[in-house]
Formats: sequence, structure tokens, C-alpha cells
Amino acid sequence: MSERAGLLVRAGGELGFVPATTARSIVPLPPMSPVGNTPLLMTLVSGRVVPVVALGSPTSVLVVCELDEEQIGFSGLEVNAVGSFEATERGVLVEGRAVPELDLLGALRSMEPALEPQLGEAP
Repeated sequence: MSERAGLLVRAGGELGFVPATTARSIVPLPPMSPVGNTPLLMTLVSGRVVPVVALGSPTSVLVVCELDEEQIGFSGLEVNAVGSFEATERGVLVEGRAVPELDLLGALRSMEPALEPQLGEAP
């Protein structure tokens, strides 16, 4: 049996897994500011400006992850547990229940069209 370390989080009522290879920190939810006319927010974490993707209603924490060598904060996640869990092909097994790995990179990429300059706007 192989194991994977990481976070069990609840996102929109669904349980998901964030691998320790992706998760960098869990911090109390800091003040955030909108980024222009985009769906992104930004905040300051440990002296660095970090873009934030809202995955649901804000909770009390921000999960900071590293995706494509960039730190990105994800709000709207409730951290249920931190530890090592039995590995499965697409996530982990918790108390006999398959918990899928969250597609955080996919969530970020789904925002790309909203981040592109609109025709007639200055870049």
C-alpha cells in the first residue's frame, strides 16, 4: 500500500485532496483586493503578493499552493485533515471512500479567458 501526503479539503460541499507536493501553506484568510476587471483577487502572504482564486464562499483560511512554479492562493476551501492517506490512481482513500485530487490547475486555467484583454482595451 502506498501513501500520499496532503490535505483533505471541502470545496462546495465535496471532499477533495490537495497533495503535499502542491500545497505550500495554510494561512488565516487575509484581506484581499480585486485585480481590475478580472475574477482574480490578490493578497499579501509572507511579504509576497499572491493571486487568489475563489473556489467558493470564503472560509477562515487561504490554501497557498505552487502551480507551474507560481504561488497561488485558493479561498473557499475548508481544511478537514492534514496527513498521509492511502493512495489511489486519482486521489486517496479515506475510511474506504475514494477522494479525488482537486484539479487546481484546471480551475486556474478555466479563468484564462476572463484574464485576456478584451478587444479595444489597453493590454
